Amino acid sequence: MNALIMDAKPSARSRPTRARAARLLVAGLLLAAGLATTVLGFRWFLDANDVANAYRSAPVCGSAEHTPGTDCARRETGKVTNRHTVEGDGTTYYVTVARETAPGHRYEVDRDFYRAAKVGTDVAVTTFRGRVVEVASGGHRSPNPGTPWLSSLKVALLAGLGAALTITALTWVQEGSVVLSFATVMGGFTAGTAMLGCLVIMTAQLPVAALLAIPALGWLFMTACGVMVIRD
Repeated sequence: MNALIMDAKPSARSRPTRARAARLLVAGLLLAAGLATTVLGFRWFLDANDVANAYRSAPVCGSAEHTPGTDCARRETGKVTNRHTVEGDGTTYYVTVARETAPGHRYEVDRDFYRAAKVGTDVAVTTFRGRVVEVASGGHRSPNPGTPWLSSLKVALLAGLGAALTITALTWVQEGSVVLSFATVMGGFTAGTAMLGCLVIMTAQLPVAALLAIPALGWLFMTACGVMVIRD
């Protein structure tokens, strides 16, 4: 009877093997969750960028290409009512444009636009979904993309969570639960960087290749740094 009981007990050699297998399973689940979360973040980033720049491909309201009931870019005419500069690290140029349908609003423009747009100059104003997205005058154009705070925050949180989960997964087998606090810190730092990157990239109107490469390489760099620091 004692011999049967001894045979039924797991050997001392099998216990570490089972523990390692459990660690590998946890690491695999964490890795899958981290990559899925990151991919979702990238998808939201691309969708948010499309929304921010949708006016560029939208048909002009009332044109033959416009289908009633769909989004369109509306063209209005305004006049420059004021202009001024702000000195700091460099010179920032502003013009105030008043429209028939709205009071004057200040827009940041480049130097050439500013020099050409005297008070009283006509300005072509493009609105999309009720918001001014571009002003133009004398062959000069100045986009007014707005600041996608909420979209950038959502993307940043997913990118940070994905990085934290991936770092934990890639170091879990060797280091165990010790990595959790550091991975959380790196995830938070990645989220902060992603937030800033989203705000810059979505308003910079970059080509598609750069739009995909910059955030992907940034995320990989931050994740790889976290893994190397923990393993060292």
